[in-house]
Amino acid sequence: MAMRAMTVRFSDDVWELVAREAAAQRISAAQFVRDAALWRAATLVGRRGDEEEVADLEGIARGLLRAGARKKPAASPTRPRAVPLPADQADLAGAQRLSLLRRTGLMGGARDPALDRLGEAARRVLRAPVALVSLVDSDRQVFACALGLGEPWATRRQTPISHSFCRHAVVRRAPLVVGDARQHPDLRDNPAIAELGVVAYLGIPLATSDGTVLGTLCVIDHVPRMWEREQVALLEDLAAAAAVHLEHRITA
Repeated sequence: MAMRAMTVRFSDDVWELVAREAAAQRISAAQFVRDAALWRAATLVGRRGDEEEVADLEGIARGLLRAGARKKPAASPTRPRAVPLPADQADLAGAQRLSLLRRTGLMGGARDPALDRLGEAARRVLRAPVALVSLVDSDRQVFACALGLGEPWATRRQTPISHSFCRHAVVRRAPLVVGDARQHPDLRDNPAIAELGVVAYLGIPLATSDGTVLGTLCVIDHVPRMWEREQVALLEDLAAAAAVHLEHRITA
């Protein structure tokens, strides 16, 4: 594929915003613009549900991961931190949020081909055995996409809320990055570790345009691993497309 050079012309105030946000993420302004373009592409691909375009996006993302690995020293992966998790899960029972969940038409465990394609792209690009789109109710999580999940959970397509890592990302409204749940002070007693084999976890909240968080797009590994910053960013891009698709289901 040919490399194309281009000059992006922004006003000074836009460039200042890009530079500030890029610095906060510890990346260059050019990488920030690239990631924004990839996010937009992921959103449009998710909206159309085109399998060839999903495959193209997957290939681009994989290439970016390889390029990032060549540029970074081995010690640069994002190390899992013991981030305090919220004790109060009252936000999960909000009437508006539960109404939007029902309007997706997916709370009965139905499969959604577009979400399956995005989940498969996440699983392949991040080389994770499990990818889920988890819709978090007040007392359970339902899987609108469940790839690589063992039985009986693959057939049930849901777990009790007690087994949910995703609920924490929903309540925190932020990515949840876990390198080894068995060592995490707030997750090590979660029954999903033993029953679903959840050891490493990376989950990105799925928010509607009004900011309501419905669940997550997450990937899971059965062994400890160090999630890299680029991997988090790429899963965020795919999650943005999944969130747009869910909102279309709600408003259809």
